Amino acid sequence: MNRQRMLVGGFFIAGMMACFALFSSAPSQAADGSSAVPSKGITLIMFEQDACPYCEIWDANIGVSYDKTREGKFAPLSKVDIHHDDDVPNVRPVVFTPTFVLYKDGKEVGRLTGYISDDFFWGLLNPMLKKHGYRDEDQANKGAEGALN
Repeated sequence: MNRQRMLVGGFFIAGMMACFALFSSAPSQAADGSSAVPSKGITLIMFEQDACPYCEIWDANIGVSYDKTREGKFAPLSKVDIHHDDDVPNVRPVVFTPTFVLYKDGKEVGRLTGYISDDFFWGLLNPMLKKHGYRDEDQANKGAEGALN
């Protein structure tokens, strides 16, 4: 019974997040008017919106250091307001925030919707990155060890 309540509560929260779509912020453009999302290479796009508590928690827990991580160096972060998701070509519509889209050479190649915990985020992000050439430290060390043998 408690599990059912948790599921219903989760759907309620997700619905409330969708209702926050009434809030808006700046479009997804750099100061020079160009797109904030590069069309070449690989980028992690975070779709967010004002008053999103999960976006704020992600920013506090992961966002403050994401660009310093190996993953952040491999797939730099770009933030886009959910109300301007149509400014990013070749991305399916975004409904909930935060939504993280792995964007490679101008196309969506992976997606992670929501933020529950650090483990949830990293546990789902790493396999997406590995599909597109990312090698974590363990893999890099194994490769070096294999070359020595």
